Amino acid sequence: MKNRILVVDDDRFMRELLNLILTRAGYDVSFAEDGRTAISKAQDERPDLVLIDGLLPQLHGFHACKAIKALDAPPKVILHTAVYTKPTYKWEVKNEYGADDMLSKGVKPNDLLACIEKHLAERRGAAMVTPPLEHEVEHV
Repeated sequence: MKNRILVVDDDRFMRELLNLILTRAGYDVSFAEDGRTAISKAQDERPDLVLIDGLLPQLHGFHACKAIKALDAPPKVILHTAVYTKPTYKWEVKNEYGADDMLSKGVKPNDLLACIEKHLAERRGAAMVTPPLEHEVEHV
């Protein structure tokens, strides 16, 4: 089964470029052009990962990230930005808005794919770790 990635970017060229990279890598890709639509699609489509621009119309990418991470069983979220590149922003998006990672636009496709796969592997690992049922626990 293909992993589903929601790409959120208001720039058509960036969406097309990411679509090319991600579909060639075997991912199922959907799109949103603004922060409000991103939240709605993340809730309805339940993607495995959201790749979201930091600067979006309707709702800022940081705030959309926080709302997506507040969903039940939230996807992994990678903020992808050309504007917010200082190290302090990386700390802020992780600690205040819940992003799993942050990449600068212009990242090499192989580095982007490695980052995505790292987070999808973490998600798969977390899904595989389930607490034992009460009757399966040995009492000493």
